[in-house]
Amino acid sequence: MRYDDAIKFVYGLELFGIKMGLDNITRFLDHLGNPQNSFQSIHVAGTNGKGSVCSILFSILKAQGYNAGVFTSPHLVDYRARVRTVQGAIDKRSIAEFVGKHRQFIVDARITFFEISTALAFWYFRKMGVDVAVVEVGLGGRLDATNILRPRLSVITHIDFDHTKILGSTLEKIAVEKAGIIKSGVPLVTGERRPQLYEMFREVCKERHTTITKPPQPRKRYSYSNGLMRFDVSGTPLGSGLSSSLVGVHQIDNAAIAVKCTEVLNRQGIKISDRAVKMGLKRIRWPARFQLVSKEPEIVLDVAHNPDGARALVSTFKTIYGNRKVMLVCGFLERPDFDVMMQEFAAITRRAVITRPQAHRAAEIEGVIWGATNAGLDFDVKLVVADAVDRALKLAAKDEMILICGSHYTVGEAITRLKQLHSRKRLNLLSADITYIDG
Repeated sequence: MRYDDAIKFVYGLELFGIKMGLDNITRFLDHLGNPQNSFQSIHVAGTNGKGSVCSILFSILKAQGYNAGVFTSPHLVDYRARVRTVQGAIDKRSIAEFVGKHRQFIVDARITFFEISTALAFWYFRKMGVDVAVVEVGLGGRLDATNILRPRLSVITHIDFDHTKILGSTLEKIAVEKAGIIKSGVPLVTGERRPQLYEMFREVCKERHTTITKPPQPRKRYSYSNGLMRFDVSGTPLGSGLSSSLVGVHQIDNAAIAVKCTEVLNRQGIKISDRAVKMGLKRIRWPARFQLVSKEPEIVLDVAHNPDGARALVSTFKTIYGNRKVMLVCGFLERPDFDVMMQEFAAITRRAVITRPQAHRAAEIEGVIWGATNAGLDFDVKLVVADAVDRALKLAAKDEMILICGSHYTVGEAITRLKQLHSRKRLNLLSADITYIDG
């Protein structure tokens, strides 16, 4: 089977929708010889920050010299970016081999898009002899396909409103779903500090005879220059003088969670030195997290896609750029709180180009227009993301930045357009490899 045919088949499985539960993935992994048992794992859930924590831990494990792997979702441009090892993203030949060999089972068992992605990652990690894999939960936790793992460490970053139609309409209900990854005897690290949610996690850990740990409240003192954020994490042996390519106060929280994870992992027998932690933090490659991709004009990409993410984005922008003028390009997946997000964005801009990503769950443009109108924004509408990027480049004043956000899909389509413009010498990107597909 050719790669193009294989990836077309994988995307076709999106027609099966989202199927919560472990029956399918259990049968599929049994069919594959249970590759998830061939490596140690760290399982990461949470509403926001889980992808960043996964990326930080993967970078630290690499710096320590482990043959590490990481599975994250969704991807920005290239499906292969979901499954990475120290050698880079999964190769096309392996995907074609996997699909070609197991296609009939996948069809007969009605395996979903996320289930095949999860199984592919575990199969590839076994094939590549991975020592430790960092695995991000796709949705929720309790019934997510990744919850088949028996990890060495479980992590829950933060809880906020997202996927409320599936996970529940209150923070407590969402937290219950996330707590489903807590397993007997497997320690938990969490960055959740609200007393009622932390207490819920503590009670689950007590019932399952395991420990719960949270990082100390990190000091918010930090500086930003030459693409690096320099900061302190209090209450750890590492202390001060850390640096990271991920910027923003919220990324200090994510770094604090990751540092606390390394302390627990050391007690679990997965040895990680202070030097590896510092080196790993500095070398993180995790795209579209307040990522500056062009200086003339200044263009920033961020996958903020819910109110908590929008608040973090606005806070980071204000801290680094102050009152700089900015043009917003945004498109979302379907959700009930566009007005809240637009109100957050209105704190840094009055101008926007609204668009709609080419995703089956993309929000109807009328809802986004309603949110922008209520927030008092002046806006243009372009139904294609590439056209929205072009429009923003045309409208933006010389001293005005462009901020592209709203969903992974919007940012991914924008990246494709920006790379096209770069190849045609109509835009000068800082790097043609925006998504770090091979690093």
